Amino acid sequence: MHHLAVTTSSEVELPPEAPPKSRQAPIERARSALAGLLGRRYVPPAVVAVGLVLLAVAYYLQARTVPTTSEGSSQALQAWSMLHGNTLLRGWSLSDVSFYTTEIPEYALVELVRGLNTWTIPLAAAISYFLQVVLAAFLAKGRAAGREGWVRALIAVGIMLAPPLGAPTTLLMASPDHAGTHVPLLLIYLVLDRVRTRWWLPVVITVMLTWAAIGDPLVIYEGALPIAGVCLMRIYRQRKQWSRQWHELSLAVGAAASVGAARVILKVIEDHGGFYVRTPIAAFGTPDQISQAFWAKVGNVLLVFGADFLGAVFGRTAIMALLHLIGLVLAFWAVAAVVRRFYVEDDQIVQMLAAAFMIVLVAYILGIKPDSNEIVGLLPLGAVLAGRVLGSKIINTGLIPVLGAVLVALAVFLGANATWPSQVNPNRQVAIWLQQHHLRYGLAAYWNASAVTVETGGNVKVRPVRTYQAKVVTTNFQTDSTWYDPHKHYANFVIWLPKEHCFDFCLSKVGLKSTFGRPARVINVGTFKVLIYHKNLLTSVRELSWCGEIWPWRAYTTPASDLHCAGISGAALVPK
Repeated sequence: MHHLAVTTSSEVELPPEAPPKSRQAPIERARSALAGLLGRRYVPPAVVAVGLVLLAVAYYLQARTVPTTSEGSSQALQAWSMLHGNTLLRGWSLSDVSFYTTEIPEYALVELVRGLNTWTIPLAAAISYFLQVVLAAFLAKGRAAGREGWVRALIAVGIMLAPPLGAPTTLLMASPDHAGTHVPLLLIYLVLDRVRTRWWLPVVITVMLTWAAIGDPLVIYEGALPIAGVCLMRIYRQRKQWSRQWHELSLAVGAAASVGAARVILKVIEDHGGFYVRTPIAAFGTPDQISQAFWAKVGNVLLVFGADFLGAVFGRTAIMALLHLIGLVLAFWAVAAVVRRFYVEDDQIVQMLAAAFMIVLVAYILGIKPDSNEIVGLLPLGAVLAGRVLGSKIINTGLIPVLGAVLVALAVFLGANATWPSQVNPNRQVAIWLQQHHLRYGLAAYWNASAVTVETGGNVKVRPVRTYQAKVVTTNFQTDSTWYDPHKHYANFVIWLPKEHCFDFCLSKVGLKSTFGRPARVINVGTFKVLIYHKNLLTSVRELSWCGEIWPWRAYTTPASDLHCAGISGAALVPK
């Protein structure tokens, strides 16, 4: 007898009803489409290429918001001199940093393509900063691949992406002042990180360190010293036979040798009639000096990272500073994480970068120099460390959306910065007037002289002078001695500015009248006065040397007398 199984309606299992297509989460659909697009082989490289082009253009436009001054113009003229055959810069007296192997060759390449003009300096500065950001991204990525590699790189890029307008842009994208030095420095660390151990690698690193140190002694503290110190520490930690640690030992020896080699090469260049570079002034401050400057230096650390929110009225400036404060926190977090386990850390690049960061920071806090340009290296070093050390932590804690939001905000700020009006050379008005009136060679105070020369592409040459004890003199600082030779040049005008416009580099009326007499004509050109003479003014200009002064153009101390500043004639009070 067959029994029929009867089920109630409550027991019947119906197949699940598929949700309508319109109910699918939009986020899931977008994510699926994006994953499919990025999965195509050619898309990621294309995105990166477009991003790099936009980044380079944005930095150039932002660099143009900094007006050209004689500080960068001096280096532009040095590059122009090299480009025209003066390879050793014969006759030139530079500052305590030569930039001879770092930014001056870059300026020369820019001038080779674009000539000498008011946009030479912004273009070179933008290239330098762009290369720093790109190299920092590659170095932060390291050997990590896939998602972690991207996150590492983007953390570094984000920290450096959008320097605020004003002082941070002037610091990072204007005249050569240590910022561009970090292009060869990051390249050195990138070679150490990416090239496998070979017998010739220490030789290459030694040559690169020597080359960079010739241009800027800061490389000693951010490159040679950290590399040598970390290698010696790793040798001590491993305690293997010397033959099994040849790589670290040769790197340490090469890094130490690069310091001496750079000094020897600079001396050889000088002995063969090339440029002279001053000895850097470095010293520890007294307890009173350290305490008095401490908070100003803390403010400068914030400034370097674009995070100087102190005193900012809440608005666009404050919001941007607070966004950059995130980058500063990440950088110091990464440094602290490395320092805490410094001795047992496996990544030698991380150890070296952290050592360089701490050396620069401690030397700055305890030193006598309060200028923010001394610590510009904290930005790229900190950005690389943040990406390299914190990349996996950002992924594991689910903070990638936050990282993406911050990057988008910073990209918007960078775009806004790029649309800001360009600032031309403030000496442009008088430069145009001089060209129109066929005045070709003259004198001016430091901040006006070389800037006018570059603005006119060298068609009008204006040389820096100053007044001292009612006399017009020159000093061997960022100048070429041949400029003041009355047998080669005929200077017949002086550009003069009143005290309210010349800042602290003023030419006194008493000094001009005492040295040159009354001018034949005085022409008002805006805020400038052009004093025209019917004689060669160079026959009355003397040279004085302020040995040991950071800024001899405004030094108030007594100049050296019958002395030699490292081979350069001192205060010889004799006519040229």
